[in-house]
Amino acid sequence: MVVRRAAARGTGTMEGVSVTTSWQSEEPSERSAVIDLSAVWHNVVRLTQLARGRKLIAVVKADAYGHGAPEVARTALSAGADLLGTAHVSEALALRYAGITAPVLSWLHTTSTDFFDALEHNVSLGISGWELDAVLTAARETGKTATLHLKIDTGLGRNGSTAGQWPELVERVVAAQNEGLVHVEGIFTHLSVADEPARGDETMEQLNALTDAVRIARKAGLKPAMIHAANTPALLSADQLEDPDYILRDAVRIGLGIYGLSPFEDRPPKDFGLIPAMTLRTRVANVKAVPTGQGVSYGLTYRTEGPTHLALIPLGYADGVPRVATGAPVYIGGRVYPVVGRIAMDQCVIDLAQGQTVTPEGIPAGTPVVDEAVDPMVHIGDEAVLFGAGDYPSATEWADASGSINYEIVTRVSPRVPREYTSHSHLTLGDVTVSRSASALAAHSLPQDPRPTRDSSGESYTQPNWTLTRYPSSAEETQLIAQKLATHLKAGDLLMLNGELGAGKTTFTQGLGAGMGVREGIISPTFVLSRKHPNLPAGPNPGGPDLVHVDAYRLDTSADIDNIDLEDTVESSVTVVEWGTGKVEHLSESRLVIDIVRPRGAVGAPSAAFSLNYEINQSAGETEQSGAGAQGPGESSAAAEESQSLASALDALNEEWDEDEEDTDEPRTIIMRGYGPRWFERLDL
Repeated sequence: MVVRRAAARGTGTMEGVSVTTSWQSEEPSERSAVIDLSAVWHNVVRLTQLARGRKLIAVVKADAYGHGAPEVARTALSAGADLLGTAHVSEALALRYAGITAPVLSWLHTTSTDFFDALEHNVSLGISGWELDAVLTAARETGKTATLHLKIDTGLGRNGSTAGQWPELVERVVAAQNEGLVHVEGIFTHLSVADEPARGDETMEQLNALTDAVRIARKAGLKPAMIHAANTPALLSADQLEDPDYILRDAVRIGLGIYGLSPFEDRPPKDFGLIPAMTLRTRVANVKAVPTGQGVSYGLTYRTEGPTHLALIPLGYADGVPRVATGAPVYIGGRVYPVVGRIAMDQCVIDLAQGQTVTPEGIPAGTPVVDEAVDPMVHIGDEAVLFGAGDYPSATEWADASGSINYEIVTRVSPRVPREYTSHSHLTLGDVTVSRSASALAAHSLPQDPRPTRDSSGESYTQPNWTLTRYPSSAEETQLIAQKLATHLKAGDLLMLNGELGAGKTTFTQGLGAGMGVREGIISPTFVLSRKHPNLPAGPNPGGPDLVHVDAYRLDTSADIDNIDLEDTVESSVTVVEWGTGKVEHLSESRLVIDIVRPRGAVGAPSAAFSLNYEINQSAGETEQSGAGAQGPGESSAAAEESQSLASALDALNEEWDEDEEDTDEPRTIIMRGYGPRWFERLDL
């Protein structure tokens, strides 16, 4: 079934453009941009997989890059997108008028922007600085709290607060938030060269600037839950980074990828499992035989090399076809023909003598297929496709021919060209939503899900399902994050805690303990390999699991881990292991790996303490296991008393060292990664 949205016509207008829309079922018209909504659905599903649990902001500005904003928005939301993104408030309001109630963020404003209507229709606003006063005025007069995403200019030089202006902007927003006028939901930036992976250093500079801006905001009292920077190229290239999470953050803003196009010159959409959603097509308007030397189009910049047939394609620059795209491909009946001569306002011309057959391997270089001077293979009324998916030419080929980019090729298709909507899956005409059935993907193969598989031995999951990063600015914030995590934990969970000396591992574990409701007194288990903190019946989580806190620094292998009998407690407790990488993965098929990173240049505790730990424990003869402290077989009372006395001394030393170890004034970066089926879904902290 094909559903058609006609070119705008009628009396209703917005910003000088008619918005009256008619719908009807019909066969493809004489010219149209056919939008495959199942491809949109497929692409959103694919991008959601690659985002690994981040919120996906589907960017539908510029009428969804020329694809039709209401239709694409509904489809993207049905496929799993969390929010919608537009440049202008007027675009967001058009979605509201179309009946779409999902969250929408708009970020590019002028002095004419209607912030009153924006607040009345629950449109979230990107704020760069000057708009704040106008938004606050609208909030006071409407009685609506404005939802804001603060934008920091990290190097693109367009919108956004500069680093110098940022502290003042944050201070003003905090005051407005305290007054109840605004709620800061997010902080974001735009990346400059994410589509050029070789310029990763510049992207990292922007990301570092974003991190600094977020820390300033959090320190001032703001609590944004959604930090976002990644666009389509950033998402598609994130796996090339040492830490993909540093670019993906909490949400990704995806435009081009939704429409099935690649932002990289050397990689087609299929490399990422994407399907182009738009097919620009028409019908051949004329075919005629011409002699050698026939001039074509204005300026006669092309003349035929021999007797041939010319075919007239009724699409020109008034329809959005680039005037300079001479040589761009047109597909007719299994062959591709180049545009010859200048492209005119309403039409362009192809020379049928230049046709080449399209094969599954592409267009072979070399000879024409037939002598079309005698027997043309193209006839009036044949369908002609300028670009699309599969064997059709790509929008990128048209971009190359015009010296542009594929973003522009699809976005510039004129309103004179009707949009026609189709889908491989069920289509509901009332709201144009695509069902979530697998049939939407039936015609296309989806690349392997990037989420985890076991390693070659089958013993553990080697790739994370997702990554989550938080940026606490104090020990208190670190513990609050851990307390939130604790509400998601249950008996049998394994947490691997990594970080240099002084990073805050003990602080984090104390927060876990508080959230789990276990016995207080959590300190570093550096001198006693394992401590057990039992659940408190009178605590906040009675009947919950115990917490077992382990330091595996001095243990070399998984066999050493087995010697402290963690297998006896792992199923009934939450087990937190510091320095456990490569040693404890065998304890559970699922695990949370948590890295705590302190700022570069921070000084940790003396490394000599480790040799002291080892020597003291060797002299003691054995270490405490699972916090039991019980007398072992054959151990004398004197030896037990000596061991207990030594343990007390070590505890005191440990507490003193912990005070030096943790610099609570320094901000931290906490990176969580979930592995295995237990942590298939990303945590929401």
